[in-house]
Amino acid sequence: MLRRVSSLFIISFFVGFCFSEDSSPTTQDSLKQVVEESVIEIEASNIRKEKNQYLIDIYANNMNKNIAGIQFNLIGEDFTILEASGGLAEKAGFNFYNGSKGVILAFSLEGKTISNPKKRAALFTLKVQKNNKKPSEFNIKTLIAGERGVKLESIFSSIVID
Repeated sequence: MLRRVSSLFIISFFVGFCFSEDSSPTTQDSLKQVVEESVIEIEASNIRKEKNQYLIDIYANNMNKNIAGIQFNLIGEDFTILEASGGLAEKAGFNFYNGSKGVILAFSLEGKTISNPKKRAALFTLKVQKNNKKPSEFNIKTLIAGERGVKLESIFSSIVID
């Protein structure tokens, strides 16, 4: 019982110390930098139009841990995901699964992972269909898993597609 209380006290003290109003700007900036450095930035790039469909390369920037699984949920109804394939995920032996409501899953049944590439390379390519003729925001909610299923923080920067 004493060990549990003292552990809670130490954790509370540490959290209170790190996030107190008296923390110096340097300490707050350092904490912010550590958090930012641990977030994987997912971005869409190299968008190509083919008839009424688009090919969109998806990149993972600031990848400091191996990726073992990917789940993306399409936000909104302006796009339909037709296919996900290629890139680092396919090279690592990931299998892709597309759900009817804009869900993409990619992982290896053999437990393989995607490691940080030496050169910039697409994580995979999406083939999407645009469901209207106006400029629309392409946005996805990201969920990235590291080794042993540990959640890796990630964020997607939405883009507007004409």
